[in-house]
Amino acid sequence: MPKETQEYASYNVLARKPLIAGVPIITLLVFLCLMLVTGFGGVILLGVGAGLVFPTILAFALFCVRIACMDDSRAMDGVWWNVKGALTRVQCKSLITSFTSTDHSAIRRKQHVRDWFKNNSNR
Repeated sequence: MPKETQEYASYNVLARKPLIAGVPIITLLVFLCLMLVTGFGGVILLGVGAGLVFPTILAFALFCVRIACMDDSRAMDGVWWNVKGALTRVQCKSLITSFTSTDHSAIRRKQHVRDWFKNNSNR
């Protein structure tokens, strides 16, 4: 008799990030505040032409975030994990430091083999 699979209700809407104009709200607020501060400070200190360079770069970055989040509202979470990984590699002074949530790493495979032998050995 085949084993019956269990099905569970899935609430996918709870996993989505809230978006405004296709950009996550917190990211949008941070970028808009940075644009306001750098734009105001740049215009006061450098004039209109040079003062609006950095806010223009931030606006382009915000547009890129919008494109990245078009299909996946949680795309910025992946970017954040990549940034955290890069900072960890810089902190450890290593180019090969990596973290994974999968069981495909060599150390994890060896641990699975050891656990299997420990649990399935005939004593």
